[in-house]
Amino acid sequence: MNLPIPSVARHAFAAAALAAGLCGAVQAQPHQYTISVSLDYTGPFANVMDSWWGGQQSVFDWWNDTRGKQLGVKLNVKTHDMRYDPSMVARTWPQVLSQDKPIVFLGMGTPDLISLMKRLPNDKVPMIMGTAMLGPLWTPDGWHFSYRPTYSHEFAGLFAHLQSKLGENRPLRIGTVSTQGLAGWVDQVNGVVALAKTYPDRFQVVSSQWVDPQPISVTNQVREMAKEKPDVILVGTNTAQVVATAKALKELGLKIPIVTSSHNGLNEAAKAIAPADLEGSYSVFAFAPYNDPSVKVAEIFAKYNKTKGTWGITSAQTAGQALLALAAIERAVAKVGADKLSGQAVHDALLAGPFEADQFLGLLPPVALTREAPFPTERLAVKAMTMKNGQLEAVSTDWMPVPALAKW
Repeated sequence: MNLPIPSVARHAFAAAALAAGLCGAVQAQPHQYTISVSLDYTGPFANVMDSWWGGQQSVFDWWNDTRGKQLGVKLNVKTHDMRYDPSMVARTWPQVLSQDKPIVFLGMGTPDLISLMKRLPNDKVPMIMGTAMLGPLWTPDGWHFSYRPTYSHEFAGLFAHLQSKLGENRPLRIGTVSTQGLAGWVDQVNGVVALAKTYPDRFQVVSSQWVDPQPISVTNQVREMAKEKPDVILVGTNTAQVVATAKALKELGLKIPIVTSSHNGLNEAAKAIAPADLEGSYSVFAFAPYNDPSVKVAEIFAKYNKTKGTWGITSAQTAGQALLALAAIERAVAKVGADKLSGQAVHDALLAGPFEADQFLGLLPPVALTREAPFPTERLAVKAMTMKNGQLEAVSTDWMPVPALAKW
């Protein structure tokens, strides 16, 4: 026989059920962690910052909505306008540590490296960059990482491809344009000189011209270089030097391809001069071009981007940065559990063996980090774009391998 439940008992039963439900809901909540990000909305890169941040933001939002839910982890991303200024980075970092307590930090470039490189091991926060690296950063046991090798490695991958296409048994003749006194820019040239010394039958640096950082004209220097008959001219510095070199070539009636990187590439230079003046020139980097159909991150950006930025080289570069951070976080979760993530766990995950290309949605090749260098030094590969009939096209649909290059 079913007896009616007294009113007081009914209320007690309901309260207990509610408490149990709330307890279950609390247990179902994901474990939350913070990723801190260096941005520049008031400094030299303010004009591209929406696209820069959009590449990161869209990937993190997608991950929280998909993989993060499956793993029981939610990432809160905190941005800091560092103005691309090392003093600002240094002043802001204590606040980042105390308030954000990040498990990983995404840096922008040289200011973050200068200010934080020596601090990170003590602070136990790994920093991941989206830019290529430099020879002076080739140090062991650091907590600063990049999925890209040095600029010189990236240039070497394209140079090797171009040399193989010469159709004759001779080295690729390389001219360089850069600025003395700026260590990072000089290092690019030093790395390519080391490449030529390592493979003298494949590469030859025939002329190095040193110009002002923001040159008005480099016609005299390019005229001098042309006497050595270079096959390509490397300008890995800034857009101003790319534009000045292209104008000099046009003035002299010369057709010599310019080789650039991602930060000063053809799409940026084409905003200042006619695409026809860049015909046959190149941009090379250790990630896939934004318009490569194999890059599935473009679909993520289209769906999740909340900024006014657009999908392009800048957003593709920073999406790669975010994807490496997420690959390390997933590996750390598998190792220590969703409830025990830390900067140390992410750091250890970064060094725990190669990340295969399928983790990067077509944007990156395999990435293998070791304690000997803060960037990959093995299984290196690059992709490149060239200007053809006024349009940017892929140089090769396949990843182009980079020749082995020892520390210079």
